[in-house]
Amino acid sequence: MKKTRWLSLVLALALAMTVAPAMAESHPDTWFSEETVTISIMRDENPSQTIDPNSLKVQTVKELLNIQLDVQTPPKDSYADKKAVLIRTDDMPDIMLLDHADVKNYARDDMFINLSDYRDQLPHLFALLDSNPSYSMLTIDGSYYAAPTLFRASPHDGALSGQFPVIRLDLLEEYGLEVPTTFDELYEVLKVFKEKNPDAIPLTNRKGGSTTSTRKVMDTMAYPLGSGSTMYYDEDLGGVWVYGPAHENFKEVLSYLNKLYTEGLLDPDYASNTVDQWKEKMSSGKALMYFDNSGFASQFNAALQAIEPDAYLGVIPTMTNSLGQTRNFRYDLDHTTQAWVISSSTENLDACLAFLDWCYTDQGADVNGYGKEGVTFEYDENGKPYIKEEILAEVAATGSSTAMYDLQAKYGLGLLDIAPYNDSGAQSQMEQYLMDDEAKAAYAETKEMINNDAGLRAPVIEPPLTAEQTERYKELLTRVEDMVYQEIDKYITGEEPIENYDQVIAAAREAGAAEMEEIYNAAWNAALGKE
Repeated sequence: MKKTRWLSLVLALALAMTVAPAMAESHPDTWFSEETVTISIMRDENPSQTIDPNSLKVQTVKELLNIQLDVQTPPKDSYADKKAVLIRTDDMPDIMLLDHADVKNYARDDMFINLSDYRDQLPHLFALLDSNPSYSMLTIDGSYYAAPTLFRASPHDGALSGQFPVIRLDLLEEYGLEVPTTFDELYEVLKVFKEKNPDAIPLTNRKGGSTTSTRKVMDTMAYPLGSGSTMYYDEDLGGVWVYGPAHENFKEVLSYLNKLYTEGLLDPDYASNTVDQWKEKMSSGKALMYFDNSGFASQFNAALQAIEPDAYLGVIPTMTNSLGQTRNFRYDLDHTTQAWVISSSTENLDACLAFLDWCYTDQGADVNGYGKEGVTFEYDENGKPYIKEEILAEVAATGSSTAMYDLQAKYGLGLLDIAPYNDSGAQSQMEQYLMDDEAKAAYAETKEMINNDAGLRAPVIEPPLTAEQTERYKELLTRVEDMVYQEIDKYITGEEPIENYDQVIAAAREAGAAEMEEIYNAAWNAALGKE
């Protein structure tokens, strides 16, 4: 009997010893491998939102995939130069965020992995790409060399956003002015703003990333005024690609800006304003309007209302220009110009593919957009993620005017971090959490107005170019833009009369703008099967 009992104890102990290690080694089904794999990943750090290389998001990725992200974040202002050097010297990190223009320029040099060759390892990414035929415009010679940043809808989504006109609505009411519906009416409004506030700047602007302040003005205002700042698709000209600064309609843009500048309605420092200077002017009430990312309005309002409780910056509907057009581009829900590539020199290809594809799963979007389940977010009764109220309250308690970005910076969330399949619900939740009932009502009204603005158009994805077209276009673009953009300030400030811009148009078209348009329109027609 004792022998039997002893044998049973031995067997039980042996069984426990075999089960215990198995239990200790249990891990999520999403694990890539038993051994931790480190992959390097790089993107630019936006001034609005810092990136923590050891954020809760990065830690959660490690827990779920057993992949350690080595996050590298050069400043946005220097990123264009940084990425160019890394690509040219073949010294790229494993995964890197690029502009789609970079992909077009370097993919054929075998700098990036051809993702189409790995469809079987990227099922979630290709399920999304195959769901929308327009994404095929992102291919190079029929293959995807980059994973575009795509949008995932959220029940918390706010209004559509874009580079919209944002103005002091409280002053319109105080001065008995109607919301302008045309650019001519806006001119009259800005004149009243100047008359009532002689020390203020009616309309200001900022530098944009690695572009100049002048270029940013063009990027935000040229299309609504009837033209474009570079190559763009113009429905109003019959559905063709046009190089804006080398087209007759660009004179309408210059004429309007010259009128504003000459009468002191456009910031005299429009050509040199930095982001910080722009923010200071808008937050302090020194400037009364901007034409740019509408999302900054809530940040500026928080600062403004500490000085002037009734101050309120708000978006106004798209205005009609001198050509009779009522148009503006909204931000694309997808950010297809922001593309994630895998270096062809990576030694961790399978891990890179696994991580990238995971990012396009719902779990990946949840983690990249909301953080860690049970810590920063939970799921509602419909299985949709939401940021926990105590997390929102904690960030709100700081009193920061940049709480939306602070929340995302703290936990590594959102579009300005690593989020190839972007769900912006956390940002929208934070924005609305900070509002009182009156502000929420105004927000709901603005949301309805923007989402029903018939003048807003979705950006058009540029057509795929052949290798020969790519090289030729790149050569011509550099030549033409160097010529054009050294002339524009002269016409805004009045150093040159507008009628002389005909000479710039002729020279630009002779230098290659006309051929650039031919290249884009031929590629567009080919992609649509209209050859």
